[in-house]
Formats: sequence, structure tokens, C-alpha cells
Amino acid sequence: MNPQTQPPSTARRTARSLLTLAGVALALLLAQRAREALGIEWSAEAIREAVRGYGIWAPAIYLLLTAGRQLLVLPSALVLIAAGLLFGAGMGALLGATGLTLNALVLYGAARGVGRPWVLPWLRQRWPAFESLARRGGPAFIALITGHPAGFLTPFHMAAGVTGIALPVFFVAVFPAALLRAGLFSLLGAHLLDVGSVGFWIASLALLAFALAPLAHPRLRRKLFASFEEPGGP
Repeated sequence: MNPQTQPPSTARRTARSLLTLAGVALALLLAQRAREALGIEWSAEAIREAVRGYGIWAPAIYLLLTAGRQLLVLPSALVLIAAGLLFGAGMGALLGATGLTLNALVLYGAARGVGRPWVLPWLRQRWPAFESLARRGGPAFIALITGHPAGFLTPFHMAAGVTGIALPVFFVAVFPAALLRAGLFSLLGAHLLDVGSVGFWIASLALLAFALAPLAHPRLRRKLFASFEEPGGP
């Protein structure tokens, strides 16, 4: 590499990272102002009350809220249950999945713009096979994490932006899984005001079943149980 071309490249990466960080800081400030204006508290009912007052604009407001939920410090479960409260199980699932996918794309883009130029060279140096492994197994893992009701979305969606996973592949991995996750929570939200009804129990049991589904895999089950064994035990 020509030494004379390295500083401009580094300068461009630094400028891009600083601009992205400035954009995130501005978005965080605006999101907090929006949360204060909307009066959003940490509950699905509060989200419903804040959004439904916008009438025909409620779906658009909900999508914006879900796409920037980290800035508002709102867990995905709350916003997805609120979708069921607001729009019913079917439309709530569609809007919830769309919002989660938009949120995933925002995280993916931010990580690619800020983290990739700095983190990827470090990963390549220490784990040369990291990118090839991420491209092969990453999309399936992202889909599993996104679809599982208890999966932590933010770190893995951001990690995908650092890897070599292409944007179309990331989208295909996220949206169907987000639709499953949103459908489960939205179904619960649609029956949340009727606790004890048949629909409420169906939604609750469906959530529990999908949450426990990974335990059906023998290897995962053995590893999980082994982690609870006390050292030096029989």
C-alpha cells in the first residue's frame, strides 16, 4: 500500500464515523424530546395511548417509534404487544414486523458506517476466518435470534453490519423472523385486556412454546444443563 494514500483513507473513515456519531447524538436528543411530547412510559398501555391519539397517522407514528425504539429505551416486547393493543393481531403483526425490520436496518447501517472501518481490520487480524464464517452461518443465526421471543436483537443486528453479510441477505434473514416474533407478541397484545380468555391463553402458550423450542435440540439442551452443574459434583 502506498503510504501517501493511507492518511486520506483514514481521514475519510474518521470523518464518516464522526458524522454518523453526530447523527446518532442528534437522533437521541430528538427521540427524547419526542418521548416527552408523547408522554410515553414503560408499558404497552402507555404506548397505545400515546400512539392512537394520532388517528389515521397512528400506523406511521408507530413505525417511527418502533424503528427508533433504542433511542426511546423501549424493549421490543413492549412495542410489539402495543401493536396488538392498537391494531389487532393481524395488522399488529405486520406493522410490528415492519417496524422491527426498519429498526434492524438502522442498526445495521449505523454499525457498518461507524464500526466496520475500525472493528473489521481488528477481527481480520485475530480471526482470519471470521468473515467467511459470518457469511455462511450468520444469516441463519440472525434469523433465529430475531424470531425467538427472548432473543436480544440490538447487539446481533449491529454485529451483522460489521460482518460481510450483504444487505439483501440481512433483510431476508430478518423480516420473516420478525414477522414470527411480532405475530406472537401482537396476538398476546390483542387479548391483553381480556386476561383469562381463550385467546389470551392461546397467545401465552404459543409464546411459551416458541421460547422453549430451542431446548428440543439435544446438543443445546446438554450444554444448558451442563452449565448448571456444580464443579466437583457427582
